[in-house]
This record gives sequence, structure tokens and C-alpha cells, in this order.
Amino acid sequence: VIDATFTKAVSRFHSPFIIENYRHLNQLREQLVLDCSAEWLNFLDHFSEHYHPVSKAIGHLATVDCLFSLAQVAKQGDYCRPTVQDNCREIIIKNGRHPVIDVLLGEQDQYVPNTTNLSGDGERVMIITGPNMGGKSSYIKQVALITVMAQIGSYVPAEESTVGIVDGIFTRMGAADNIYKGRSTFMEELIDTAEIIRKATSRSLVILDELGRGTSTHDGIAIAYATLEHFIRDVESLTLFVTHYPSVCELEKVYPEKVGNYHMAFLVNEEESAEQKDEENPEFITFLYQITKGVSARSYGLNVAKLADIPEEILKKAAHKSKELERIVNMKRQEQFENFNRCDLESILFTLELETAFAYCSVEGIADIFLLV
Repeated sequence: VIDATFTKAVSRFHSPFIIENYRHLNQLREQLVLDCSAEWLNFLDHFSEHYHPVSKAIGHLATVDCLFSLAQVAKQGDYCRPTVQDNCREIIIKNGRHPVIDVLLGEQDQYVPNTTNLSGDGERVMIITGPNMGGKSSYIKQVALITVMAQIGSYVPAEESTVGIVDGIFTRMGAADNIYKGRSTFMEELIDTAEIIRKATSRSLVILDELGRGTSTHDGIAIAYATLEHFIRDVESLTLFVTHYPSVCELEKVYPEKVGNYHMAFLVNEEESAEQKDEENPEFITFLYQITKGVSARSYGLNVAKLADIPEEILKKAAHKSKELERIVNMKRQEQFENFNRCDLESILFTLELETAFAYCSVEGIADIFLLV
């Protein structure tokens, strides 16, 4: 007997041999599922009896694997054994390198090493400025990673390194909102910062990358300035603070022994910039990726826009607008400076008049002068 099934598009015919073997195959599949389930339950029963020895063995294997990995790192010729000190607050790294970027660029040997000197008894805060894509974030990540590697007992990518034990590394980097909780990017940034303020101590390493960039310029500068001053004056932690606000760098004058201004070095191609001056195109920047003492007054964001292939007409318009705004700011600064000098000169003349009165006039004359004033 031939069994037949039909659809609108297909007709299928099955012989008795096919029908019987197909039924047997389904029975075997069901039996396989039952046998596997029974064996799995049997394995769990036996495994539960030996859970603790097995768990301990797995933990030991993980430790051995970690130690072998650290030993493999230590065998690299350009890694050094760091000095870890528990009784001091300092991070001293001579010609340190980012362990990941260094590997990625290893074949070309293009990575630029940088030195770090942070001390709880001296300069403990670095304010880092510089052009966009100049290497600021990579540098502060490098310091954090070397600190972690030294504290876990690993060799580190540097010529020399002395690291004090830190009780935590607190970072505020990147930009992302939290739609699920109804938080904007700036809100997330400030929540993270508030958490760091509550938890950081004088034995912590604090890293803040471009705090205040998610709001208006004046509010951003105010938040960045006040937050950094809190870490300098009250928390006293080792701090790396990346910013595009030159006003924040004024804290070096307020706390000269505790704060240092640095920037990622760069070169402005004078010849190409001179050729483009009439067209008011963005300056051509060469990144040196070298941490250098001093403040970078500009961030050269238009250069990054050029690297990102923003259309040429937009770049020209942006460059023209940038120079126009820069001229307005410089004019206002000049007016403020002139007004200050004028007021200062009037104050000096008034003081000289009073001194002359005291020198040559009688007491009654001096009283008359004050009445006139």
C-alpha cells in the first residue's frame, strides 16, 4: 500500500518501508533525549559530591595560567620590574608605553613613550591640554594601566617605574546616555563624577577626561574648575585632568606646588598654513604624541574635521567663523586690559595726590582734601 499526501503544490508518496523506518527513527530520537537527560542528571549528582575539590583545582589552574601569562610578559625585553611602595603616594614612570597600542604598533616601532611624575608631597595633579586626537586619552589610560599592572605584580612597559599602592583608580571618560533610566549624556557624566567625589581618597588615582564638555562653555568651565579644585584642595588624590578649557589651567597659578600644566606636543605646518591663509583653511597639524610642559591655547578641532573628510566648503566656512570669533574675543580682552590699565593709572595718581597732601599740608588741609574727595 502506498501512502500519499497532497498539498496545492506538492504530492508525496511513501512506501511501507519508508513509513516503518521513519517511525523507528522518531522512537530512537526520543530515546536519545531521555538517555541524555538521565546521564546529565547522573553527572550532576556525582559532580556535586566532588564540587569543592573540582572548584579548587579550577582556581589553581586559573592562577597558574595567570602567572604564566605574567611571566611571558616579563620575558619581553622592553618591560621592566616596577618598584611598588606601600608607604608613599607617587607614580613615577620613565618612558612608559600603552601596553595595547604598543603591541599594535610594534612592527612599525612608531609608539612614542612618555614620562610621568606624580607625587603626593609635590606635584600631584596634571592638567593636560592639546589638539584633538593628539594622544591625551591614550596617555592617561597608559598611566592607569601601568599602575594596575604594577600593583598586581606584573612587569610594566617602561624603562623604570615606581608606583605607590593606590586604593582605587577612578575614571570618567567617554560619552554615552542612558535612555532606560532617562539620563542624558551630560547627566551620566556628572553622576559618574559625583560618585568619584564621594569615594576617592588621598590614596586614589583619579582620571577625568574632558569634564564639562556636555553643556555650555561657561557652565562647563565652571564645573570643571570647581571639581578639579576640590580634588586639589580637599581630596588630595593623584589626578590626571584632560580639558580643552584653558581657563582651568589657571589653577597652576593658585596651587603652583601641587599642579602642573601639560599638553600633547604638535607642530603647525607653517608652509602649508601660509599657502592656505588667504583661503582661511584649517591649519595643518602634525601630532608628536609627546607630553610636554605648558598649556595649549587651542585644540585645532578643524584639523580633525579635515581628517574626517568634512566637505571643503564647510571647512572654509568654519575656519572663517573661527577666526572671526577669535578676533572678537581678542578685542574684548584688549578692551578689558585697557580699562584695567586706565583704572590702575587713576588709582596710582589718586594715591600720589594723597601722599603729596600728607607730605606738605597741615592736618586741617588734609581734612579739607578728604572733604573734597
